[in-house]
Amino acid sequence: MIQNTDNKPISELFSADNKISYHIPKYQREYVWSKWNWESLFDDIEESEGGHFLGSIICINTQKDSSKPADLQLVDGQQRMTTICLFYLAIYKFLIDNAPDKTNLKHQLKLMALRNRIVFEDTNKVRLEPSYSNSNLDDYKWIFTTIIEELKKIKKPKNFGNRRISKAYNYFHDRLNELDENNNPVYNYNQVNNIFNKLNSATLVKIDVATHADAFTLFETLNNRGVPLSAIDLIKNKLLGHLEKVEKTTNLNENFERWNAIISNLSDEYKVQERFLRQFYNAFKLEPEILVNKRPKALRSNLILIYEELINRNVHFFFDRLEEASLIYSSHIEYDIDEHSSELINVMRNLENVTGADAYMLLLYIVKRFDINEDEKIKLVNLLCNYSIRRNVTDTPPTRDLTNHFMEIIAETDKLEDYSYDNIRDIILDKGKPASDEYFAEKLNGDLYDENVGATRYILSSIELANTETKEIYKNFYARDKRKFVWTIEHIFPQGDKIPTHWVDMIADGDILKANEIKKESVHKLGNLTLTGYNSQLSNMSLVKKQNRKSKDGKFIGFKNGLYINEKVSDISEWKQENINNRTDELVNSALEIFKL
Repeated sequence: MIQNTDNKPISELFSADNKISYHIPKYQREYVWSKWNWESLFDDIEESEGGHFLGSIICINTQKDSSKPADLQLVDGQQRMTTICLFYLAIYKFLIDNAPDKTNLKHQLKLMALRNRIVFEDTNKVRLEPSYSNSNLDDYKWIFTTIIEELKKIKKPKNFGNRRISKAYNYFHDRLNELDENNNPVYNYNQVNNIFNKLNSATLVKIDVATHADAFTLFETLNNRGVPLSAIDLIKNKLLGHLEKVEKTTNLNENFERWNAIISNLSDEYKVQERFLRQFYNAFKLEPEILVNKRPKALRSNLILIYEELINRNVHFFFDRLEEASLIYSSHIEYDIDEHSSELINVMRNLENVTGADAYMLLLYIVKRFDINEDEKIKLVNLLCNYSIRRNVTDTPPTRDLTNHFMEIIAETDKLEDYSYDNIRDIILDKGKPASDEYFAEKLNGDLYDENVGATRYILSSIELANTETKEIYKNFYARDKRKFVWTIEHIFPQGDKIPTHWVDMIADGDILKANEIKKESVHKLGNLTLTGYNSQLSNMSLVKKQNRKSKDGKFIGFKNGLYINEKVSDISEWKQENINNRTDELVNSALEIFKL
């Protein structure tokens, strides 16, 4: 079934010396990776010491004539391989634009070698061809033709900028050309060249099979049965093995149960467990007993090396501290417990909903270091929620820098003798580098829903809850029915491609061109959005029907559903761009007040 399996560096998979090409079968889904994936790939490559493992790919090799270059069908790994090519292309563009001496022979040879990784020199064709779905192939080829002069020019695809291929390339391009707070480039030529070398040295396990049937069988096996050892498994094995060696009379089962208790404290999600291990080190590395030489920060790539050192150094101290920290961490992520007041549960839920995961590291440190009461914790968590939503809306500071900023906050906090909320707040404002109120307001006034649906939900629900007079009518706007949110974001003026006639008449006096222009400008603005538990039943209904919609048992489920944020739209007779703008101003002002630092 398997023709060949090998762990290969990216430089070999895209070697200019071979003519192997890759294409995605037409039946495969479109390119779907998002900013989180691009950012993780970039950060993992940049932060690695070379040789970072990127997973596996499965290729079908039907080439019978070994004298001809192989054209491989990539049946598993298209997201990763497509992204790598776009990353290479962005590096190529940067090196062209930023070379200290463009006539330098070494520079020209480097560019030629890089170009020949992603484009064949003799045929001027791209080495990898994505799937046809949703114009992926056209978008991909067009980007290449705009940067590599030798490629045949093609017509720019319609709506090019709205699709993932375009956004992926732009992410890498913009990231490499980023400016710091002093308007100076973050990366220079040599630094990007170093990233290029690290990308070349990253590895993928390439598995070649002969048929689609073999590929399908292997794919199912890898995804359903083959569970590789994780970093946590390896750390556990090292820990228990070392304890058995140093405690020859100790019961292995007792240590095993202690380890399982630690993991149980961290929920069943592997990503939470791994995040805790990274945050434990990053929070307490100021302690000489914790700091590992030449490891200033715990990353996914060096986690095992750090924990091996801590286990070898003082396994009992390490085990005790990890156990203690897991209990503190558990109280923050598994917060809905009897010991907590409803107010603390609500603010901890907010921190979870705002995806303020990096803040858990600071909480872990502060709770361990200081004896703070519940009221002080509520106040601090509220501040961290406000910091997090402002960061999510503005991307300031960028996600990749968050851990570093929280480590700097901890380093400054470590200098305090006693806990003080005011001091902690000042440190967060200084070392956390939040966006200005002006920039936060600017982003709130933009196409918020289109840019960040999660932040939009958090802002709308926070405005609602801030104006709820009694706790008895508290609503959890993140409650789910199975996997779906019970409460969903509703566009007052519909966002669908085809605007219903009654909405064209209302919002643009029957002018379809004007209606489409208003939709383009305003449909995703905060003022055109609200919360409802019955989004699918409202959809493209007219304004009056959305206002007065009732359930079968006679309850209002439209805009008269009793929410504060719906009061001014529940009885309004028309909905025009002016109404959207006015309501946007009101909601933005509310958000600025609620989320002030």
